Amino acid sequence: ARTSMGPSKNRQTTRTTPNRFITSVKNVCIVFLSVFIISNRNLIVRASQDPTTFNGGSAMAMAGDECVALAVDKRFGCGPQTVNIAPRKVLTPHSHLMIAFTGLEGDIFTISQELSLHISEKFSSGLGFGFSNDDNDPSTLKSRNKITPRAMSSLTSHLLYSRRSSPFYCEPLIIGLEKTVIPSSSSSRAAYRPFICAQDLIGAKSYARDFACSGVAEKSLYGTAEAMWRPGLTPQELVRVCGRAFLSGLERDCLSGYGAVVYLMTKDGGIWEFELDCRND
Repeated sequence: ARTSMGPSKNRQTTRTTPNRFITSVKNVCIVFLSVFIISNRNLIVRASQDPTTFNGGSAMAMAGDECVALAVDKRFGCGPQTVNIAPRKVLTPHSHLMIAFTGLEGDIFTISQELSLHISEKFSSGLGFGFSNDDNDPSTLKSRNKITPRAMSSLTSHLLYSRRSSPFYCEPLIIGLEKTVIPSSSSSRAAYRPFICAQDLIGAKSYARDFACSGVAEKSLYGTAEAMWRPGLTPQELVRVCGRAFLSGLERDCLSGYGAVVYLMTKDGGIWEFELDCRND
């Protein structure tokens, strides 16, 4: 009887040890899962309280061969709730310059109106640039020059930095075509170089020769644009590549989407608009 009692105790101890180990592993997993859920909840709350992402919206600019494209989405929301479906605010001083804005909708309208006011004041004071309603009118071209994309970038940066203590919660994306003269042995010819400049809340400029993104889906848009963009794109190829990259990035973000608009700017002086459909969920 004594010899039989020994092995039975050993068997009981060997059976209870794995049960304790499994219980401790379960407790550790529950602790890590609860910490993960709480941290993600804090991130979601912070994102919903961020003014730059409160209304949603994204924008992408992509350069081609003497052409540039700008893509914006249509969703206007109040946090996770969709309020309206309309294209993002885009300011067009003339046919070779466009400015897209992402961020808080109220600040977007304010800064767009202030930019329009600054341009109108400088034109009325005789400084030589302003809004061009008719680019083919000879009298218009003689009386004033169109503001260049680089000058518009400096003006926007100055306006944003002047409000650095209480900044506008918006990020402008400036695109355009800069006219340059290429000298040759026989005769010089004019060429148009794409201009892309992205800015943050206080007007810090970031120039790009290939593409630039801003808005809620900025991270996913940079990934899709880097995978699809290639140098020397024709206008038709640029619209196709920019549209596919933009829609692919929007599908990875729930605060953007509900359709998109692609603006194509060419050296001929025209801006073409293309409507794109995407998921609405």
